[in-house]
Amino acid sequence: MIALVLIIVFVGIVVYSAVQVVKSQPRVGASTAGFESNGTIGITTSFSLNNPTYFTIQQFGLQFRILNETGVLLVASGAGPVNIPAGVNQTVPIALYVPLTEAGTSLLTENQNLSWNVWGNASYAYLFSVSVDISTQRSWGAPFDALNATVGTPLIVNGSEAIPVTLSFSNDASFTVAGAIDFQVVPASGPNCAQGSFVLNVPSGSPFAQTDNVALRSGCDPSGGHVNAQFVGSGFTVSLPSEPIP
Repeated sequence: MIALVLIIVFVGIVVYSAVQVVKSQPRVGASTAGFESNGTIGITTSFSLNNPTYFTIQQFGLQFRILNETGVLLVASGAGPVNIPAGVNQTVPIALYVPLTEAGTSLLTENQNLSWNVWGNASYAYLFSVSVDISTQRSWGAPFDALNATVGTPLIVNGSEAIPVTLSFSNDASFTVAGAIDFQVVPASGPNCAQGSFVLNVPSGSPFAQTDNVALRSGCDPSGGHVNAQFVGSGFTVSLPSEPIP
């Protein structure tokens, strides 16, 4: 009889403690971002969970999913598992890498709200499972927001035909954009009309606008074509959206 009472009391304490863990306001920390040498955007953040009880949280594993504003999955990644001792507020560092292909390219040129979905599971006191679930919206500032490339009327520079190409954007990201944008002026048909490059060192929150007169291939008419551009960073190249030429 005493053993049964002790078991009931123990289970009651464990259940109460498990509820306190879930109610302890687990949270996702502030995040930083930047271009990575593998051609991704790296997002660094953290997850904190307080264990105010007398029991260890065992094998706590995390899953992160980030979706863009249209609901397309950008990245899915996990962390852990870790053990969180009793009476400890544990912070788990998180590193996420968003590939800059397909859906991920929207991060380059579009300011938007991203959906962060985070959940974790663990065993508690060897008897129960504990789950936490966090969903939040976080604003994203694009490094090439409102990207625009325009092609002007051909002109003569130093006795040769050239064409002015103007590139503009706003660096609304939280990091400096350093590198170069290589571009090609592509006609409706045939080989490229012209090509050039803009060197970039644009601080966070700053606009960029620059015009370069580049040599024009003889007889080439860019009307109806487009401008292809690539951002060249430290050891990687990322294609930017094509810009049509009227």
